[in-house]
Amino acid sequence: MRRKLSEISSFESILCMFVVMIHILSDSINKYPQGSVLSAISFIFSRTITFAVPAFIISSGIKFAHGYADGSFRYFSFLKRRITKVYIPYLIMALLYYLYFVFHRHYFDFNFGIMMRHLSLGTIAAPFYFIIVIMQLYLIAPLTYHFCRNISPLVGIFLAAGVTIASKYLLLGFQYSDRIFLGYFVYWIIGCYIGINFDMNIDKLKRSKSVWVVCGLVFTFLYSAIAYFEFLGWFEWFGTEIIKIIFASFASIMWLLIMPKYSHEVSDILSPATFYIYLIHCLVIFETERYLEIWKISSIPLRFLILCASAYVISISVSVIYSRIKMIFNRNNDIYGI
Repeated sequence: MRRKLSEISSFESILCMFVVMIHILSDSINKYPQGSVLSAISFIFSRTITFAVPAFIISSGIKFAHGYADGSFRYFSFLKRRITKVYIPYLIMALLYYLYFVFHRHYFDFNFGIMMRHLSLGTIAAPFYFIIVIMQLYLIAPLTYHFCRNISPLVGIFLAAGVTIASKYLLLGFQYSDRIFLGYFVYWIIGCYIGINFDMNIDKLKRSKSVWVVCGLVFTFLYSAIAYFEFLGWFEWFGTEIIKIIFASFASIMWLLIMPKYSHEVSDILSPATFYIYLIHCLVIFETERYLEIWKISSIPLRFLILCASAYVISISVSVIYSRIKMIFNRNNDIYGI
C-alpha cells in the first residue's frame, strides 16, 4: 500500500500561501513609485516566491507518478477523475468570476462568446492559467508516463528542459504563450521522475540537501535581481527565461526537501483545501480592493495588511469549511453505497 505523501501535503500548503501572497503584493507593486525602496522590496519578494506555480506542477507530477508507480495507470479513468476534481470546479469558479465582473463590478457587458473564451483560456483571473496548463499535461499523461519509465532521469530532464526553452523562444510574442503546456514541460517531468520511486528519490536528494539549498538560494537571488532590473526597464533579455526555469526547479526542490516527512495537523487541514483557496483568493482580493477604494484607504502598508487579513482568513476559512463538508458527504456516500 502506497503511503500518504505528508511532504507533499505540507509542500502544497506552503505553495498555496505563496500564490496568495504574490497576488496581494500586486497592489503594493502598482502603488509604490517605481524604483523606490518599498517598490523594490515588494517586487523582489514577489519574485522570490514565483516558483510556486512551477512547484505545483512538479507536485502534480509527483502525485501522478507515485499514484501509478505500480503500473496500474488507466488513462480514461484517470482523466475522468481529473476533470471531476480539477476542471469542473475551475469552470464553476471562472463563471462566478465572470458574472462578478459583469453584474457586480460592471467592468463589461455580458457576452456569451467572450465568456466562453475566458473559460477556455483561463483569462478571467491571473492564477487560472495553471488550470489550463495542468489539464493539457493530464491529457498527455500516457506519453509522459512511458517517457519517464523508459528514459533515464538525466537524459529525460535534459530533453524536457530543451523542449521548454525552445517553446519559450518560439512562442515569444504569442499572447497566450503562458497557457501552452510546453513551457512547463520540464517541471512536470521532474515531478514524474521524483514520484516514480518517491521515497528512494527523496532520500537521494536529501543526501546532497545542502547543495540543493545553496543552489536554490543562489538562483532565487539571481533571478529576482535580474527580474527587478527588467522591471525597471534597464534591459530585456531572453536569458531571464532560462534563469527562471533553473530558479523555479532548484527552489521547488529546495522547499520540498525541507518539508517534514511526518503528518502535520495544519497541513492536514489545509492540504485538502489548497485547490479551493487557489481558485477563490483572487475574488476575495478583488472585493477587498473595492472596499478599500470605497473607504478611501490610500496608505499602502495599511492596504497590504487588510488585504492579507481578508485574503488569508476568508479564503482559507471558506475553503477549509467546504472541503470538510465535501469529505463528510463523500464519506457518507461510501457508507451508504451511494
